[in-house]
Amino acid sequence: MTLPFRAALVAACLVVLGAAAARAEDPESVVMSHDPEKYGIVVSATRTPRDNLELPDAAVVVRGDELKRTGARTLADALIDVVGVEAGGGTDNGSLLTNIGMWGLREFDALLVTVDGVPVGGPFNPSLAQIPIDDIERIEIVKGPQGSMYGISAFAGMVQVFTGRQQYEGVSGWIGGGSFGRLDGRVNMRNSGDGMTLDASLSGAGDDGWQDRTASGRMHGRASLSGSVGGTHLSLSVDGIADRQDWGTPVPVADGVPLPGFENPDRNQAVGGAVMEHRLWTLSLNASAPVGPVTGLRNTVSLTRDHQRSVRSFVSGVNGTDVSSAGVAIEPVEYTVYEDLGLVSRFQALGKHEFVTGAAITYGHTSASGIGFDFDQVLNDPASIPYWGAVPVGDHRAFDDRRTFFGVYAHDSWTPVRAFTLSGGGRWDRARETLHAYGQETGFAAVVSDDSREDSAWSGDLAGLVRLLPEKGAGPLGALNAYANWKSSFKPAAPNLTEAEDARILDPEHSHSVEAGLKGRAFEGQLAFEASAFQLDFHNIVVGVLNANGDPALTNAGHERFKGFEVSAVLTPASYPGWTLSAGYAHHDPRFVEFTFLTPDGQLRNVSGNQVELAPREMWNAKVTYAPILWLGAWAAVRHQGERPLSRRNTSWTPGFEEYDAGVTLELMAASASFTARNLGDSRHDVSESDIGDSQFYVAPPRRYTFQISISI
Repeated sequence: MTLPFRAALVAACLVVLGAAAARAEDPESVVMSHDPEKYGIVVSATRTPRDNLELPDAAVVVRGDELKRTGARTLADALIDVVGVEAGGGTDNGSLLTNIGMWGLREFDALLVTVDGVPVGGPFNPSLAQIPIDDIERIEIVKGPQGSMYGISAFAGMVQVFTGRQQYEGVSGWIGGGSFGRLDGRVNMRNSGDGMTLDASLSGAGDDGWQDRTASGRMHGRASLSGSVGGTHLSLSVDGIADRQDWGTPVPVADGVPLPGFENPDRNQAVGGAVMEHRLWTLSLNASAPVGPVTGLRNTVSLTRDHQRSVRSFVSGVNGTDVSSAGVAIEPVEYTVYEDLGLVSRFQALGKHEFVTGAAITYGHTSASGIGFDFDQVLNDPASIPYWGAVPVGDHRAFDDRRTFFGVYAHDSWTPVRAFTLSGGGRWDRARETLHAYGQETGFAAVVSDDSREDSAWSGDLAGLVRLLPEKGAGPLGALNAYANWKSSFKPAAPNLTEAEDARILDPEHSHSVEAGLKGRAFEGQLAFEASAFQLDFHNIVVGVLNANGDPALTNAGHERFKGFEVSAVLTPASYPGWTLSAGYAHHDPRFVEFTFLTPDGQLRNVSGNQVELAPREMWNAKVTYAPILWLGAWAAVRHQGERPLSRRNTSWTPGFEEYDAGVTLELMAASASFTARNLGDSRHDVSESDIGDSQFYVAPPRRYTFQISISI
């Protein structure tokens, strides 16, 4: 663990230790942290606060206090118990960064992921390293295309993270640790005066990793100033993040089983010094103000600089104990600018209206230079793995990519009578991209690719919500709403930036979906339930293939269809305070409707009608929690996924699996503690497929535990 991370952790420890004799936290603030009402409001689907029951969408809120209670340390930990969502952890971006799947779709760039309303990664792939897992107030998940409100990036759904703010004056902190040498900590401070509030935090984390040579370290500092000036509410914040993960290889597989000698997923075949690193700064400003008796203005602007370093290698051939690998070392620098200015109006005209309109622009520029290399090693002999800087250079490569997304949108929710709400809207987006890529293999002529493209299209949605019961709270079944929606969206295709031969901008992707469902609450709000059915069609979605040289490339995948249904329920019995029981089931049918492509040897392969690789058809989960306001609590969770195909040909399958997690908590007036154990059954199932390594899969981390102690002063 590097010195800066150790310094941050020592600071957190000192704050917590010094708090032992501090005054107790205000009891009212303790109650607020367990208030379920603040988690029943969703703003992501409509850009305005709305009771989830009133949304004509499948939406889920993940509570920040629940994440703290269950010791979530990664985004996969945070999302793993959401019905129908796949978030196993481990991708080409590192073992701590997951690939989020919804409705059976697991395309990394198909979802909009935001932090406090700002897209992480801007117009590029979501940069999940920017998400502060230790500072989450809540996560909102809205399934299905959200292009009419959020534009190009919200192609198949969105995950919006809202960060927390300390609710009381003073200082708080926590320290924690866990398996694989993990140590982490955080310090928070809040100070108010003259109508302004200053919030600041510093956190650090590090561990040795469950895979060989995969230590990680992270440091995050944040300061925000908020308050009201002349009727305008302002919030200015600056974030600095240093995130480093020593990178580990996926497991090469043939016919559904690891290649001989690769059975142990804890072994790391990566070149020495393999790493994924981010050093980034973000400056953001949020403002809101009334501009009339029925209209309010809101504005979000953000600037981000992300200096990355990526060194990775993948197994490219095996001959007995001789292993060949191909690697890339590259250093991208990414600048993004985001601006969204909108108006929200609420007025009466043949019923109630909530009208949202605005314009947004997202600009991104990323440039990088690096090298490609090849090396050999002896299987299961770590001493034979060279350091990447000592490997002869195989090629030089560089790229420069600029993207600008501009959109204008309008959306109205009209309630002519109490029993019915009709909503709909549209957004026009224009995307412009220019790409330059350079590559030169040693001893060969340079290859230069230049491409540019401009596309514009409409996204839209139309939805209806019917309130089937006359009044909320009438009878045992307090509320029952039915909804249906249609949505359409488009986005530019993500190009292959690191291979000059394949650096071209593909055709735009288009999606269309229909969804219908029921939402209800019963027994005075003690039972909440939801059921929905959906069909999502994609055209020209970009997927990875191998080119004629056997190198990774991207292509449009014709037509894919994702359909199925999901049901969920949450019971919080009033007669048993503190108890919560939740359960859900999802049936997905993700298939290629029409997709043919050429293999490296020139053979035409048709996978039309096949199930999408590594997408399960059956998923279920259940969780029971006892979380009293004070004293001892506990929780336990179980989840299941059915068998999944490992290839587009559906010739090999990975078996279904179950995972079990559990934990205990202790809540006091000024302190709390938690202990969490994950993957108690030590299931080492495949969680995601590499987009670079052919037939290579990332494996779930083993059984592990974490603990945390928090104190406020």
